[in-house]
Amino acid sequence: MTTVELPSPAALEAAASAFTVALVGIGLLIVGSAGAAAIWARSLNGWALGGVSFVLSQTAQFVALFLFGPLIAAFTSAPLQEASRAIMLSTAARGIRQERPGTAFGFGHGAVDLLTSSLIPTLSAVIILGGIRDGSIFVELDAEVTERVQAVAIFLSSQTLSSAALLVAQGAAMLGLHALLTAMVLRAIMRGGGVRTVSSGLLLPIAIHTPVAVVRTLFPSVTMPVLLLALLVAALAYRRGRGTMVESAPSQ
Repeated sequence: MTTVELPSPAALEAAASAFTVALVGIGLLIVGSAGAAAIWARSLNGWALGGVSFVLSQTAQFVALFLFGPLIAAFTSAPLQEASRAIMLSTAARGIRQERPGTAFGFGHGAVDLLTSSLIPTLSAVIILGGIRDGSIFVELDAEVTERVQAVAIFLSSQTLSSAALLVAQGAAMLGLHALLTAMVLRAIMRGGGVRTVSSGLLLPIAIHTPVAVVRTLFPSVTMPVLLLALLVAALAYRRGRGTMVESAPSQ
């Protein structure tokens, strides 16, 4: 019989509360992004198309992960996402040429990002902690798997309300970054000039996005400072080029 040494019940309960707070917070961000898109852009169409663009990029990302491994896949994430944005905005979402629908598109892209990178893992943590606390997760497990679950329990129990708040804040910042990156990609498309010109216009969004994508995958503990720096650079770039986008917008 395997002896299981787990964190104290109080520690497990505190961790479960922290993950529940994070789950609710991330869920509200996702729902809130849809609500903001519906109110501000008066349609969920752009939001939904933004979500589709993220799914398309992740399909290619899975191929890169399978062929080249996590290191190369981490560096291809941003280029694939920006390319997917550009393809969608040039095809199925070519009707999006104004600031508000473009922001809704960015929110949709970011919302699906949060769904896959934060909401689902957080929900999994809540379920696992529930099974650990009542012991049901250990039923019929062999010694090797039990040791792995024990290690997971120790890691999960180290998470606090501060960790939850940081995750929610990071999610909000990611939504803002995706909105700004979408505006920059949209501006590149509206300038026209062919594939080569549009591709050159994607270089800045890719350069801003790549450090965030890499640290989120390889060094998640330092994501927030890198994300805030990227958000600042994207905001400055967006502000500098905003006039170009407004001037290029078609007359209504």
